[in-house]
Amino acid sequence: MLKEERHQYILNRIDQNYRIYITSLSAELGVSDDTLRRDLTELDERGLLTKVHGGAIAKSGIPIEFTDRLNTGIPAKQQMAAKVIPMFRTGDILLIDGGTSNLEVARKIPSNMELTVYTNSFPIVNTLMHHPKLELIFLGGKVFPSSQVTVGVSVFQALQTVRPDWLVLGISNVHPQQGLTAPDREEAMMKRLMIERAQKRIILADSYKLNTAEAYTVASLGDIDYLVTENNKVDYIKQHWPKSSYTVM
Repeated sequence: MLKEERHQYILNRIDQNYRIYITSLSAELGVSDDTLRRDLTELDERGLLTKVHGGAIAKSGIPIEFTDRLNTGIPAKQQMAAKVIPMFRTGDILLIDGGTSNLEVARKIPSNMELTVYTNSFPIVNTLMHHPKLELIFLGGKVFPSSQVTVGVSVFQALQTVRPDWLVLGISNVHPQQGLTAPDREEAMMKRLMIERAQKRIILADSYKLNTAEAYTVASLGDIDYLVTENNKVDYIKQHWPKSSYTVM
């Protein structure tokens, strides 16, 4: 089998099963483990999968640019956001990270709800700045254009001064073994600090984010409290993902 044929076979298996193992592929294709490791390294470098110990897992099909994601999957994002809002109570302090799903959460905050909201997201600030009952604090810092958020030392310092009741974390990849990952190192570091500071942690993950992973670790699934997904994925996660302390909604 030619290298190009092996690569296509590997990608087809990833699409079907979300994960592949070198040992089983070696038997299926009749090639050495070393050959497959080189194949997976090349496909990882091309951004087509994520190489992990013993094999590889899928990458999400979500575009990196915020503007490319803004008008995709809106019904699913609205469905997930509607599950989040009832958890908040008057007087709560929220930290809302960037992301298009989180933007839908911001849009659904009732106009009569009194909250304090911290965010590093330009779109979320723009959405909430005229909310009549919110105290809104923008975490200014270095601009990360593709996600339309701020990162850097000043954001880290600001986060050290707040202990929010709730974190709504923006995440692009959620995997039952790899946990929460991100494609950018600095963003991953920022998200880890957000998780450390918050008392309760929520992530919204639609079908495109599930069973995928990127290069930089953010946290394990055990570090979150609520995994909010589409209605038709709730039973799938409860049945097929390892049991953990988080609640699936």
